[in-house]
Amino acid sequence: MKIEYEQRGKYLLIRVMGRLDAAWAEYFTEELFLHIRRGQHHIIIDASGMVFLSSAGIRSLLRVFKEINTVKGSFLIVNATDFVEETLITTRFEMWLGDEFPADMPAFSSGNEIENSGIEHFIFNENATLILNGQAGWQPWQAIDHSQVKRVDFSQDTVALGIGSSAETLNEARDQYGEFLAVAGNVVYQLPDEQGHPDYLITEKQYVPRMQCIQLLSYSGEMGYHNRFAPTDKTLFYPLSAILKNMLDHVKGKAIGFVMLGEIEGLVGSFLSRSPGLLEESQKISFPEIRDWLSFSGERSYRHQQALIVGFTGNTEDLPGQKKLSVLPSCPEFLAHIHGAVFPYQPLQNGKIELKTAVQKFFNGPPPLAVMHLVDDARPVVGLGESALIRGACWFSPLQNPEVLS
Repeated sequence: MKIEYEQRGKYLLIRVMGRLDAAWAEYFTEELFLHIRRGQHHIIIDASGMVFLSSAGIRSLLRVFKEINTVKGSFLIVNATDFVEETLITTRFEMWLGDEFPADMPAFSSGNEIENSGIEHFIFNENATLILNGQAGWQPWQAIDHSQVKRVDFSQDTVALGIGSSAETLNEARDQYGEFLAVAGNVVYQLPDEQGHPDYLITEKQYVPRMQCIQLLSYSGEMGYHNRFAPTDKTLFYPLSAILKNMLDHVKGKAIGFVMLGEIEGLVGSFLSRSPGLLEESQKISFPEIRDWLSFSGERSYRHQQALIVGFTGNTEDLPGQKKLSVLPSCPEFLAHIHGAVFPYQPLQNGKIELKTAVQKFFNGPPPLAVMHLVDDARPVVGLGESALIRGACWFSPLQNPEVLS
């Protein structure tokens, strides 16, 4: 099989020559998935050179069609040979066949290389703000005061991060406190077990997710700004600090709450491997004992999976005396508190998209893989650096009451 690609406006024209059978189906699928991942969501297959199509080939086309459909793209097969056309008609996939190219498709190539847009900016409402809540403020490594544990419901209008447990009672929660984040009525929560997979809670009818929280930062309100970012020839990925700087520039440096969804270049972070509820007394835990309580990234993790990231950030000079954000070692002028949940990769629709719609798609798909407190590893030579994303989207607004962070 031979495959050629040609960019025609928003369309990616793919000329397929040879046999699309079991020997080539997986290669064909991987090639097209790679282009979909890069943002090519309008695909036209010129099948004039496709001499054979087997059941394995049809399954490959179906996988591509379904992937395109999830991001509201388009998929068309033109110039099909008699054999390919008859095969698709008899297998009831004739809806893929087209008599001609789309009317809005340019007649000539716009370049063989995929065009990248870098960063796009959208404004929902430049006057929108978020109301910050700081309902539970456990400080490491203090013994848990059960009178300070907050039982919190997470509605679709709340975005949050913290440490908590989904257990019903405080006694059950004692050995289950771990990192979590909540977005759009969905909670994903990392049990304090190095081998454990995250649990997750989804709003269903009358059910609203609830957590016993020992540490919590949350906000409600309207997201006023929306950015999309994608790699370019000069920028292959975006360090987290670069994305934070871009968002803060839009709001003239005001402290913000944000949500991101993006393909991972590498995550650097930690999570609790033992529950703080097991602390019998307040104490200072230092190295190497800290390794009994926290697990750290041994390497940049989860490349090419998808991250759902929730956080707060602001400029150091604008948030004096605050206690709930930490200085980013890679960028000391920024303070931040960030949690990230890892999901198997799914493509995001291009352009301007609503936060709740985008997030719900991931919670309706394959289960999450991990939840981490994102940190920088700025150690000389051996440090892992900071988390980075390849492409994705972020939503953000300034905080109306950043004094709650103090």
